[in-house]
Amino acid sequence: MTGGASFAARLGGVIAAMLLLGCGLTAGLNYLKFERMLLAQQAKVLEILAVELGATVENSLALGVRLAGVPGAQALLERARAAEPLIGGLAIADSDGVVLFDTDRQNLGTTMPRGLFDPRAATQAWRFHDGARHGIGAPIINGFGQLEGAVLLRYGREAVNERLTSALLGMVQAGLLALAFAIPLGVIGIHLVTRQARRWFAAVEAAMQPGAAPEPLATGLQQAIAEADGVLSAAERQLEAIAASLPETTARTEPATP
Repeated sequence: MTGGASFAARLGGVIAAMLLLGCGLTAGLNYLKFERMLLAQQAKVLEILAVELGATVENSLALGVRLAGVPGAQALLERARAAEPLIGGLAIADSDGVVLFDTDRQNLGTTMPRGLFDPRAATQAWRFHDGARHGIGAPIINGFGQLEGAVLLRYGREAVNERLTSALLGMVQAGLLALAFAIPLGVIGIHLVTRQARRWFAAVEAAMQPGAAPEPLATGLQQAIAEADGVLSAAERQLEAIAASLPETTARTEPATP
């Protein structure tokens, strides 16, 4: 009975491990899927905001104002940042990459790295990375179709991380709840399904004990072992005969040395 119980316990352990692994893989894949989806969604919303800010500045340029003299540009950026918590920073740079307006005033007059703003490639909105922050750029085109500069929007992924953490906790709770029901039901099912196998293991163990009473199972088992032993012995004798004949055959086939 010990062997049968051990068999059922091992099978139950394997199934429980597979369930745990399956739940872990499902949670991990869903986490990565939600991460990509949320990052893309956040970037799309912020890209729309950056493009709208660029269009607002372009309307001022249409009145003949130079980009550096757009009235209310600094206040426009600060209001946009205050209205959207996802925004980490806003800046307006000219076509040479010089920062003209920035919600972080210490950056005024600095030059943006070419990796963040390349005037030759600023024909439409683009995305970039500024250290640990993500960024979106929107070109500013004047009435003659020439590039005057760009709106640069920087943002972090703190809001995405909070939503991902919440989603991950929900998935873990759902997985643990499912396992709380699945594992006991699986153990009970295995116990019922392997009942016949456990009986057979117990009968074989009892028949193999010294001094066990003769039973049809023991007789059949011993007969099968004897037949297997006879087959193996015959095969061993044939192999020995073949091995013994090999040197003699080789000696007959070797050519005589002149």
